[in-house]
Amino acid sequence: MEYTLHCTYIPDFALSNGVFLELKGELDAISRRKMLAVKQQNPNMDIRFVFMRASNRLRKGSKVTYAKWAEDHGFKWCEGEPPKSWFL
Repeated sequence: MEYTLHCTYIPDFALSNGVFLELKGELDAISRRKMLAVKQQNPNMDIRFVFMRASNRLRKGSKVTYAKWAEDHGFKWCEGEPPKSWFL
């Protein structure tokens, strides 16, 4: 038996220029899997992360930071406030 899961992606913010912003204080495993699935199913979607602290580690003892994870998976990111260029 085959199951198909249909989910709806609702970004934190959708900018008028087609950029989607995800604001993250914590980037947990569930969020990471969800965002990778969204990216895989929508490869042309421009999703960018705004991290509260980009230097946070994925989990205790991990060497990978939120920023490194985003870069490794092709997501643009910033820390704190998005740059004005993201809104143009």
